[in-house]
Amino acid sequence: MMNDQPEIIVISLLRAVERREAIKAQFSHLGVDFHFFDAVDGKKGHELFLRFDARKAKRIGEIPLTAGHLGCYASHYLVWQRCSESNKPLIVLEDDAQIFEESFSRFLSVCPALPETIECVRLFDSRSRNTERLRVFDQNGVTVCKFLRGHKSATGYFLRPSAARKFLQYADTWAEPVDIEMDQFWDNGVECFGVEQACVTNNPEFESAIDTGFNTKDLRKGLMRLRWRWYLIKGKIRREIHNFKFRKSLNLGQKKS
Repeated sequence: MMNDQPEIIVISLLRAVERREAIKAQFSHLGVDFHFFDAVDGKKGHELFLRFDARKAKRIGEIPLTAGHLGCYASHYLVWQRCSESNKPLIVLEDDAQIFEESFSRFLSVCPALPETIECVRLFDSRSRNTERLRVFDQNGVTVCKFLRGHKSATGYFLRPSAARKFLQYADTWAEPVDIEMDQFWDNGVECFGVEQACVTNNPEFESAIDTGFNTKDLRKGLMRLRWRWYLIKGKIRREIHNFKFRKSLNLGQKKS
């Protein structure tokens, strides 16, 4: 367990003045300290972009990552490095986060009590169609669950150094957006834990900073579409096996207690 509160980091582009002012106002109202982390601007490029593996993306039927996707991935990657090097937990938010004050404050209050085995907690509602979950922690009105599918977003999450190192190792090469690769718990070793009551959501005043500009369904045709479907099937099989083992370990732990 932790001895103190985690530092709060907000990933934000230097030029995103309106977003910065909006998130500053929220934390000012909460009376909670935070720090901006200057995001990587996809339009300007970065040495980390070399980690994008175009051949792997093609092999699995993924559409090449845009400059916005690469900038987003690089920004989270650098925050993971910071967490790993400091050896201290963080709460990581993107600058379009809208904070639910009551649930966010409750989560902050229980952070020191979170078991070490809970390495990363998504602080927003899952965007997956399957939100099946297993309760693993309950204190002071905060319920943390193991989700059987990923959340499909990186708007906000609690992160331990142990999870940061696993994400860094998994991100040796990039083929998919950062939130999707974070969700691949059966491969990256970071269980997908989330809160039952969301602490943050996306601020509706701001559009996504990731400029896609295309429809994935229109682009995935023929052989590319078949590769993608096969990739998803293989991932589903591995995910189900992993979740079966997790359920079994959870049941064994409950019986022992």
